[in-house]
Parts: sequence; C-alpha cells; structure tokens
Amino acid sequence: MNYMNTALLNCIGLSYGELSLKGKNRGQFEKILRSTINKTLDGYEFKLNEDLSKLYIDIKNEDMDKITEKLKKIFGIIGLNQSIKIERDDTIIKEKILEVANYAYEYGARNFKVAVNRSNKGFEKKSMDYAKELGAHILINSPFEKVKMKDPDILINVEIRKSVYIYTEKIKTYGGLPIGSTGKGLVLLSGGIDSPVASFMMAKRGMRINFVTFHSFPFTSRKALEKIKELTEILSIYTGKSRLYIINILKIQEEINSKTRKEFATILTRRAMMKLAEKLSHNMQYQALITGESLGQVASQTLGGLTCTNASVEKVPVLRPLIGMDKTEIIEMAKEIGTYEKSIEPHEDSCVIFAPKHPATNPKLEDIIFEEKKIENYNEILEEVFNEREFFNIE
Repeated sequence: MNYMNTALLNCIGLSYGELSLKGKNRGQFEKILRSTINKTLDGYEFKLNEDLSKLYIDIKNEDMDKITEKLKKIFGIIGLNQSIKIERDDTIIKEKILEVANYAYEYGARNFKVAVNRSNKGFEKKSMDYAKELGAHILINSPFEKVKMKDPDILINVEIRKSVYIYTEKIKTYGGLPIGSTGKGLVLLSGGIDSPVASFMMAKRGMRINFVTFHSFPFTSRKALEKIKELTEILSIYTGKSRLYIINILKIQEEINSKTRKEFATILTRRAMMKLAEKLSHNMQYQALITGESLGQVASQTLGGLTCTNASVEKVPVLRPLIGMDKTEIIEMAKEIGTYEKSIEPHEDSCVIFAPKHPATNPKLEDIIFEEKKIENYNEILEEVFNEREFFNIE
C-alpha cells in the first residue's frame, strides 16, 4: 500500500535505465526523449528540469495522476517517482519527512525505513548517517515506534541533488528506447492479436513505425478496415503519430487462385504482401519490415514457409519480434497494451479469403517460384495494385 499524502506531490522523477548505458550517445537519446515528453504533455502546465543527470518534471498537483499515466507509456523511461520537491535545507527536509511519516501512520503504517541517496556530494552529511538521523527524527517526533529494515510498511526515499526529492513509491514503466532513436520501420498489420504486439515491441526498441494493411474488398468488408484503424489508434498511444497504408490485393489473389496450386496460395499471397511492403519501404525510406509471425504458429510460419516468404524481400531486413514467443505470452502482452479486445473482434482476413483446406507446411522455394511464374504480368499486376493504395494519418 502507498501511504504517501498525494496532496503534497509536485514533481515526477524519471529513471532512464538503458539510456544510462549509452555513453557518448546518451545526449542524443535524451534529446529525443525530451522532445517526446514535450509532445506528450502538450496542453499541461509543466517544466522539465535536469538535476545532476536526472530528469524531473515540475507539475501541478491536480495533474499528477493524468501526467503519470501519459509518462508510463513513453519508451525510454524505466521508472517514475511521484515526488515532493523541496529546498536542500536540513530544517525543511525534516519538517517535510515528518509530515509524510505522520500521514502514513494515520492511514495505517506501523513501521518505516528512511533511505537517502546523496547524489550531491556537496551536502555535508553522508547518506547512511543522514538516513539514521532522519529516522531518529521520525521516532522522536511521531507516533512511530519501530524502524523495519526489510519490507517496511512505508519506505521514505530522500534524493539529495541540487534540490531534494522525497518519494515513497517507484512506478515501473516499459523502459526501452525513445521513439525515433533506432530508425523507421513498416509493420504489416493484420486485424489479429500478433501484429499489434509486434508493433509495440519494435516501438519499445526505439523504432518509429508506420503500418500497412492488406484487404480484398469486396470479399473483405469496410468494417474490417475500420477495425485496423482502431487498432492503429490504440497503438498510437505508444508510437505517437503514424500513418496507415491500405492496399487492396484482390487482383493478385484472383491470379494466384486461378493459376497456381491450391496448397501454395497462402505462401504466394504472403510473398505478394511482402513485395508490396518492400516497395512501399523503398518509396518512403523505411529501413525494415516488421511482422507478427511466430515460429510454428500456423502453416505459413514453419521454417519452410518463412524461408519462402523471406526470399520475396531483397533490400530490407524483416524483423519478427514474436518469433520465439508462444500464443499465451502474446495474448498476455496484447491484454497489457490494450489491443486484445479489439483484436479478437470478428473480421475477414485477406490471407484466408482463398486459403486452401490443406496448405503446404514445408514448401520448397523452387516450387513456390515455379508457381509464381505461372502468373503472367505478375510484376505489372503488383505495380497496379501498389499504385491504387490509400493512406490515413493517425494522430
């Protein structure tokens, strides 16, 4: 239980985690992080401050919870401390820590611990000594009768920098790297559970991502496209502004269905999608394609199927962040990031429109290429399909 008097809070401290390991490049990562914070908190009254290599945000108390929720979804931050910011003065520190202790006791805490982190070595008292001094001050001047070093009811943290920050709770966030710090990627987004989770994972690694989805209208409905748009809107909470490209692949699917062996239809369709996505990446300067494929999950995601799909892409890497995850793990993450309920809504998927009853589970690349060559003017059809694409910007 958090026994902090939230009415006293006026500041949030940010912990970087992985960013602190970036050495000479840390400044660039921090610059991107600051920019993201400024965009995310647009409309709120706040001030970003760096205090001895740690970033703090001064805010109004009434905005504390709303701003905390927004900051929790910014990649590059590993933890948050809702804090009381005060002057570096012994009298003020003791007054405020006693106020925190009295409030905690009133609401049920019966033991405590004080931890001091003295980042400012100009402060004359050492961390351990000052923690003991503050603990004694609480014992003498409050109803508390017991200090507990392990698992106390309330742990009162005191960070001494240029200013002093008092907090009792460390809020864990997603960590990762700031959006835009590791390049641009294009996600092949379906309406299922997997690809939104893959999107989240690559965004967490600092990649700015946009999306492409494929449909087979009129065999797939406009409602299915609306579902995809709604998924991108949920993901935009984490990714920021993005773009969704929409490509109707019915023409190439009809050619595949009428001119190639039925058991290869899914793989051939996936290859067409990948070729179109690669072409889009080249035009828009995306540096990687991202899919939600997981090894062995469906027939097209066996090693043979993935090999055939990979071979359709020549100039950009294909990233599969879910490749070693099982379905249960993916579902749990989808629930965590808020995409699961939308993903399980019924929808028509282009990949299953002409899907065979018995798809090949271990296709050979030479067989797939042989079947693909049966389609006359294959590249011209892809070009026509590509040129009819649409897009929507997601704020």
